[in-house]
Amino acid sequence: MAATVSADLYSPEVWEDLAQAEFTGRSILLQATQTDDKLVGNPGDVVKFPKWLALGEMEDLAELVPMNTEKLTQSATEARIKEAGKAVEISDTAELVGIGNAQDEAIRQFGILAARKLDTDLYAAAIAVQTGGRTFADGRAAVDSSPLVFNAGTGVNIGWDALVDASAIFGDDWEASDFSGLYVNSAERARIMKDDDFIKAAQGAGDNSLQNRGLIGDINGVSVFVTNRVPAGKSLLLKRNALGLKFKRRPIVEQDRDILARATVVTTNMHFGAHRINDAGVLVINWNTAV
Repeated sequence: MAATVSADLYSPEVWEDLAQAEFTGRSILLQATQTDDKLVGNPGDVVKFPKWLALGEMEDLAELVPMNTEKLTQSATEARIKEAGKAVEISDTAELVGIGNAQDEAIRQFGILAARKLDTDLYAAAIAVQTGGRTFADGRAAVDSSPLVFNAGTGVNIGWDALVDASAIFGDDWEASDFSGLYVNSAERARIMKDDDFIKAAQGAGDNSLQNRGLIGDINGVSVFVTNRVPAGKSLLLKRNALGLKFKRRPIVEQDRDILARATVVTTNMHFGAHRINDAGVLVINWNTAV
C-alpha cells in the first residue's frame, strides 16, 4: 500500500510575524524643552532669543537723598533654523513579493528618527558655548552664552555625594521642583541605581508617556532619566524649559510615485531651531575628569 509522506509534497517555508526594527533611545530631552510653533508662516531662517538682564541688589537709602537709577537692559542669543529629513524608495516588486507593509514601517521609523534627531540637537544646544562679537541687524551685539559646568574630579563617579557637590553651583537658587531632571547615559545607569540614596521609579507596565519615558527614579529630589543622546561620562541637570525648540514646520510625511521606475518614494522632513534659553538652567556635569 502506498503512503504519501512529507517528502512527496512541497514544504513551504514557515515565517514568523515580521519583527519591527528596534532603536536604542527615543525622545527624552524633549520633556525638558519649551516647544512652540510661532515661526510657522513667518519668513527668516534665524531665531533671536532675547532675555532680560538682572538688576543689581537693592541699596541702602538715606533720608531725603534721591535714589540712583539703573538701566533695565536686554541681551540676545540666536539660533539658525535647519532642515532634517529621510527618504525611502520602494519598488512595486518589493511591495508585491515582500513580507509586511514597507511604507508603514518606513513611516513608523521616520517618527522615531525625528525624535532622536531633535534630542541630539537639543543636547548640542544645551552644551554649546556661543561667543559674542557678532552683530544683529538692529546693531546690537550678541552676548557670550555658556551653560554652567561642574567637573567632578578624577575618580569621582555619579552618586548622591557628587550630585550634592554639583548642585551647590546653583547656590541659594536650588529648589528640586524647579528641575526637569538629571539626564544620564546608560553607562552611568548601573552606578546611580546602586546608590543607597537612589529611589527607583514605580512605573506601571507599558507606561511610555513623554513625561515618564526614560525615567528610572530620582536622587537628591530630582527625577533621573536615561538617554544615550547624552554621552558617557557626562550628565545634564536641567531646569524646566531651560531648552527651547521652535518649529518652522513640524515633521511631515510625503509620498510620490515614479511611474517610469514603478516605485514609490516616501520622505519626511522638518524645519526647526534648538537653543538653550536659560544659561543658568543647564548644568553640564563631567564625571571622572580632572578639575
